[in-house]
Amino acid sequence: MMATFQQKAQQLKSCLSQFDDTGLDLKRQLLHHLSAMKLSQKEDLVLYAEALLFILGYPADSDQWEKVDKELNRITWHLKRSVTGTGKALENSGLPFTPIVTRFSHDGVRWLLSYPHCTISLEAIEAPAQQVNDILRLTLTSLEKSETTAGLDHQDLLKVLQVPQSQCLPFLVHELSRLDLTPYIKDYLFDRLDVYVRVQPKDKVFSKFYNRLPGIQPFFHADLQKKISVKNILDMPLPPSTTCSASEKKDIIQVIQNAMILTARETDPTTFLDENSLRLYSLDRGVSIAIYSMIPARQLPLESYVGFTAFKNGLPASYGGAWVFGDRANFGLNIFETFRSGESSFMLASLLRVFRHVFHLQYIEIEPYQFGFDNPEGIESGAFWFFYRMGFRPLDKVLRQFAGKEEQKIAANTSYRSTRKTLTAFTGSSLGLRLGKRISPDTGSITKKVTQMIQRTYGGNRSVAEETSSALFLSQTGKNISSDSYERQVLTEVALWASALNITDTFRLQCMADMIRTKPVNVYDYQDLIIRFYSGREAYPK
Repeated sequence: MMATFQQKAQQLKSCLSQFDDTGLDLKRQLLHHLSAMKLSQKEDLVLYAEALLFILGYPADSDQWEKVDKELNRITWHLKRSVTGTGKALENSGLPFTPIVTRFSHDGVRWLLSYPHCTISLEAIEAPAQQVNDILRLTLTSLEKSETTAGLDHQDLLKVLQVPQSQCLPFLVHELSRLDLTPYIKDYLFDRLDVYVRVQPKDKVFSKFYNRLPGIQPFFHADLQKKISVKNILDMPLPPSTTCSASEKKDIIQVIQNAMILTARETDPTTFLDENSLRLYSLDRGVSIAIYSMIPARQLPLESYVGFTAFKNGLPASYGGAWVFGDRANFGLNIFETFRSGESSFMLASLLRVFRHVFHLQYIEIEPYQFGFDNPEGIESGAFWFFYRMGFRPLDKVLRQFAGKEEQKIAANTSYRSTRKTLTAFTGSSLGLRLGKRISPDTGSITKKVTQMIQRTYGGNRSVAEETSSALFLSQTGKNISSDSYERQVLTEVALWASALNITDTFRLQCMADMIRTKPVNVYDYQDLIIRFYSGREAYPK
């Protein structure tokens, strides 16, 4: 009996990681057979497409690369011709001309409304009617506010307001845009509306197939590098970042942001990406890594949320971010499922290499969610051991000793696997990786001192604490109040920090004063200043 398309696609997926002669021959045969078979619009097409994308990321040679690229074109034309017939099976697949149905932030939706490569429309509002009325009451003109007191559901309310069905989504986005000066309140209210949108691509560029970095020369694999020396990779000097023109930067940013939309995801650094902060590093084995921070209006107090996208042969393969404070960082990543059977350890090591050298990191921490806390997938995949093999260890002493004993069991018996109970127990502690002897305090310890000072010295009056601390800091440093609202915000943060920790040293106060001007515009120089503050010297501590 002849194998079906689905069976052959499954066979292809099963042999993706094989690079010996047998595996390469099997992949060649399967690609030949599949390319001659009729394409469907069901889950088996998604399975096949994901396998092809993996091969594009990990090709054996130029012939395999070209055959896969040709097959991606065949699928693209198939979907373009039958775009009206694609059903839910292809929803959120990221394949060409197929829709994404999900939730995005207010700013994410607003950006998509003006994006030329897709259309976006309202799919549903899941919030209760009263909640929709309460939210719109805050934004509508004073003459129309009374319409929100009649208890209408959102559809009837929009009819009364004479908003056409096609304009429902732009209307909601515009109304919430009135709250742009209070962005976090705006975000909260838009989230409460529980808006689902439908994003429909207009062209093939807006798809996983063609969302790639431009001008990439593919790296061809003789094998997959599974066993690596993390220390050797982390110690390797970092090449200079790629020099990009303004138009090239825009192209890279488009690929970064498309990668999130096409997988129905969103992160603050990608939504609020600061173009001036973008850096791209071209590394080994076809890996490129882009890092970027956020616009001033969305920056965090004291620490910097620095996002990243890792590419494999130009294809987005991983995303995440680091919460950097001087020479320490909390790190989080997600490798797209398409590429998880590839060189995941090498990719993580490459990411750590970039962050270590760019920010002169001495310490990196992974929170429990990354390996299983409230994350069943992390437990199922044994993600704890993935990080453990990279050198991360539990911060809790008891769990660290427990992990050491479990490691010995695994070494003694290759068929041994940690139980779900054991892996869940490990989520009771974060994991840390020391890269140097000195570890700076985290922002949480500073915040705790500030809260104690406000209560002890100012009786809990935060306004007085901010004003008094800022005035004292300006007096100590000889600085003037800036007219820039973002700099004034940083002034408040560092002034409370200086006051709570009783910082009077001239050098450290000068570092903090420089942070006020630097933090809103240059994440790299800002983090350098924090390192200098804690080291007490101009040069980086070794």
